[in-house]
Amino acid sequence: MLRDLFISKAVRNVPVDSDSFFKIFWMCWKLMGIGIESNKWYIWVYDIMVNLFITIFYPIHLTIGLFLVPTLADVFKNLTINITDVTCSVKHYLFRYKLGKIRKLQGLLKQLDQRVVAEEERDYFHRDIRIAVRNIMCVFCISYFADALASTVDVLTKKERELMYPAWFPFDWAANRYRYYAAVFYQIFGVSMQITQNLAHDTFAPISLCVMSGQVRLLAMRVSRIGYDKSKSRLTHERELNECIEDHKILLRSFDLLQDIFWYTQMVQFSSVGLNICMTVVFMLLFVDNLFGYVYYSVYFFSMAIELLPACYYGSKMQEEFQDLPYAIFRCNWLEQRKSFQQNLRIFTELSRKQLTPTAGGIINIHLTSFVATCKSAYSLYTVLMNMK
Repeated sequence: MLRDLFISKAVRNVPVDSDSFFKIFWMCWKLMGIGIESNKWYIWVYDIMVNLFITIFYPIHLTIGLFLVPTLADVFKNLTINITDVTCSVKHYLFRYKLGKIRKLQGLLKQLDQRVVAEEERDYFHRDIRIAVRNIMCVFCISYFADALASTVDVLTKKERELMYPAWFPFDWAANRYRYYAAVFYQIFGVSMQITQNLAHDTFAPISLCVMSGQVRLLAMRVSRIGYDKSKSRLTHERELNECIEDHKILLRSFDLLQDIFWYTQMVQFSSVGLNICMTVVFMLLFVDNLFGYVYYSVYFFSMAIELLPACYYGSKMQEEFQDLPYAIFRCNWLEQRKSFQQNLRIFTELSRKQLTPTAGGIINIHLTSFVATCKSAYSLYTVLMNMK
């Protein structure tokens, strides 16, 4: 199903299809029992079970356990995963509410795909956009797989019976080995399912921003070529300009949809990542006392940064592509065209000068500067906590 996504070379026969970039997103949702085109009763039962025992109970059993742990080390150990799990569950329901709009966004991107016909544009799509999306997915998959593997190895190598994370269960998990194995299995299975949820949530923003920035570049390539083909009439050139104006309108609608989809989810993301980076560093420096612990929390720290950095990078890139669009419009051969062409060109240029920056909650720009600010905030909180020792 994902073969097209991982093609690394610019193959002419491969169709321009942005839908393939979102297949892993929908695959993760189907593992949660959502997005399946079936009304079978067992799909509904599976969805309810996942929601009750993973999305709802998993963060609850960690949160209650936070008040039962005896030491400060256990508090920090619980907080590092608790913040992530609560955030994951919140993002799950925020995204679930927006799944219809995500399908609308994919429909708009498909319309833009149909406009990519020139060989230069197809090469750019396969050489730059597809490979960028492939790299994003590889980084996220490797990071999250390493996180799950490290956490499993960490709990399995402990000499004494100990849970993966300090938590509450409605039974005495230490009473016998069967209850202990059941509790550990639930935590391993639960964190694996939540990693799957997070993979869907966290890859959507960078992939959609990457595709959007690429579509803006493709529009710039199309509009900058208008007027230079002498075999075409002026009327044809004007029609090509009008088609590019329609493409720009589709991009603006896509941008508005994208803003609406991750308006709150990225706000939650920024808040949780900064806090989690801080807690992870504090726990590593003060309480970790074995090699596997250092490995696990180092991987966990890297995973936290990965959750935010790609989205901020491609948010910056998309902003730059929109800013460069007026210059691409000016590069077309407008001097030799009809007066109506030049009038439409001026209007198009003015419309393209609108500043477009993706934001989280209308407050935080999804931009590299925001990523740096989040890291600085995490460091500031870290120094405050360290001074409270």
